[in-house]
Amino acid sequence: MSYVEQWNGYAAAKSQSALGSQASSTGATIIRQTGGVGGRTTKAAIESQEVRRDGMSTRGRHGLRKATGAYTSEYSVGGFDDIMQAVLRGTWSAADLAITEATAGLTSITTGANTIVAAAGSWITAGVKVNDVWVLTGHSSAGNNSRNLRIMGVTALTLTVAETLTVNAVADTAFTMTRTGRVLVNPGAGALVKRYYTVEEYEYDTDRSEVFTDCVWGSFKLSMQPNGLLLFDTSWVGTGQTEVKASGASPHFTSPTTPTGVPLAVVEATVRMNGVDLVDLTSFDITVDNQPVAPDVISASPYAPDVFSGSEMVTMNLTALRKDLTFMSDFLAETPYSLHILATENESEPKSFVSIAVPNFTLGSVDKSALAKAGGPRTQSISVPAALVGVDVTGAGYNATQVQIQVSNAT
Repeated sequence: MSYVEQWNGYAAAKSQSALGSQASSTGATIIRQTGGVGGRTTKAAIESQEVRRDGMSTRGRHGLRKATGAYTSEYSVGGFDDIMQAVLRGTWSAADLAITEATAGLTSITTGANTIVAAAGSWITAGVKVNDVWVLTGHSSAGNNSRNLRIMGVTALTLTVAETLTVNAVADTAFTMTRTGRVLVNPGAGALVKRYYTVEEYEYDTDRSEVFTDCVWGSFKLSMQPNGLLLFDTSWVGTGQTEVKASGASPHFTSPTTPTGVPLAVVEATVRMNGVDLVDLTSFDITVDNQPVAPDVISASPYAPDVFSGSEMVTMNLTALRKDLTFMSDFLAETPYSLHILATENESEPKSFVSIAVPNFTLGSVDKSALAKAGGPRTQSISVPAALVGVDVTGAGYNATQVQIQVSNAT
């Protein structure tokens, strides 16, 4: 008899063609993880209410099945694209959108310290949006080329970027701007895409696996702490369809692919809030949750007929060193905020990255830490509940979304 060692297994997932259609054996992807409870199937315990004169109980029965799963991971570029797409119920854009001086009548550009100014035409028509990350190439000022540029403002003629550029007032008539990788936003009304997944958890020591069908990815959480890696927690809800694969019939998925990106470190991440790169954060997390539910029903089947999602809920928590009362003043005034995260790999520019933006929210609370005799800074904890995060309704040059994600990988 072989016992299972706690490291000697894996979880893998693949999208299904439809509800009730278990994914085929090829093309699955390993869920890289550091822990989490994994997949779990439960059944309701139905208690018999019979009153027995011997003072004992009649054995009850099993009720409906429930299946859920949760994994903790370290975020790497390209490692969780399918999950983020499923949670947002959107679709990744085509890769590497490129524009030149010939696009949308732009003609030529000049650069200011934080601006790229077109002589004519329209950046908006060309497809540039606030919170995008673009790379400029072919520019006459070498220092402006091949850098990740965070777009913080868009008008027809002017792009405002967070990075400092080389000022060049001479019109440049040969350039290329590329929106690196792909962008994911909340789709519009009637365009949400519901995706079902088959998830397998395989153990090498017993050559057996649990296979969960009709799983819906419901949430992800990105969190950061000083001197740490970006952590990425995910969860799904299933209809309860679970099977145990016997030795010889396991695993269901044949040679699932393992993403190869390196985990991203917090030291290479920048959090920008309302136009300022924060340098005094001590913790940060953001959670996106579409609230999936598998309902109880009266049926001859022990499973839920489907998994039903709700409205997308976005929450955030920040802790920062306390240097002034700006956050408190903005909390009292209900000042609209925007937030942009850029986390990169440790490499030369243009670096591989993930970008996450929350464009429209207000602060839910600002709480200061207690005074103390010990040395150290006073901090303030800021929470943003789901009720105070909304769709961006700014209009032209902005995506109408609650969350915008961009990854530098093309596939």
